[in-house]
Amino acid sequence: MKKLCFFYLSILIFAACSGGKTDDGTLADSLNDSTIDSSFLLGDTEDSLMAQEQISQAADGVFYDFIASFCQNSKYQKKRILFPLTHIVSGDTLTLSEKQWRFSKLHYNSDAYTVFFPDLKSMDLEKSKDIDSVTVQWYDSDADIASNYLFKKIEGQWMLTSINEHSIDADPNRSFIRFYSAFAASPDYQREHLAETILYDGLDPDNDDEFDAQYVKNHKITTDNWSENLIPLLPSRTFSNIDFGQDLSDNNTERMVSLEAPASGFASRLYFRRSGDEWQLFKIENY
Repeated sequence: MKKLCFFYLSILIFAACSGGKTDDGTLADSLNDSTIDSSFLLGDTEDSLMAQEQISQAADGVFYDFIASFCQNSKYQKKRILFPLTHIVSGDTLTLSEKQWRFSKLHYNSDAYTVFFPDLKSMDLEKSKDIDSVTVQWYDSDADIASNYLFKKIEGQWMLTSINEHSIDADPNRSFIRFYSAFAASPDYQREHLAETILYDGLDPDNDDEFDAQYVKNHKITTDNWSENLIPLLPSRTFSNIDFGQDLSDNNTERMVSLEAPASGFASRLYFRRSGDEWQLFKIENY
């Protein structure tokens, strides 16, 4: 079975602000000292066809519909940011003006992105019309930074209201975030964190004929038959989450990592269970 592979750009490149000066230069100096990588300040190039697209009012019903338009239409994006935008960096509060903002495709600038859930049922939150607050999270494990982008529904419209950057240790999901980053980066670490038997849904891993590919369900794989080819390439150093209100506290003993590719429609779900202090992979779904 061929390796499921994505070429990852920077997932959720939300740091779309330019370090312009205020009258006294204070904001520009503060931005230069912030944790945002200056290479992101130029913003993304917009697709000219998407820029002319008319956005339906129905996009505000479900957050996923809204964020798709927010990521692909620069005029719409600026209209849906509450300026001056509050930007908190390690407890220090800054503000970003509309002139300083640069268009960003966010997670649409990459082939796939990750979302964490405690279980499959909690994925229903993705399509809920009752949610009025969503936080899009961007993790950089090397820099030890969690960047939270808070969207709120105000008078029926989704708006980006603030950005908050802090240490990953301040994140309620911190233990799993640390584990996931190590799991995604190292095949050896993956082998050390497998359940004795793993359930697998997807293309039959025992069939090498790609012209006669068959899907299997609840196929049992032992650790002796494990292959890193059973899961797609996972983002490890930088990765994302979208918090719809699912319970991701350290008290929860199960996690599901949903790897989603908007362009291709491919999705992979990895299920983990904590045994003592160790997380173990016990199920894989590839679609």
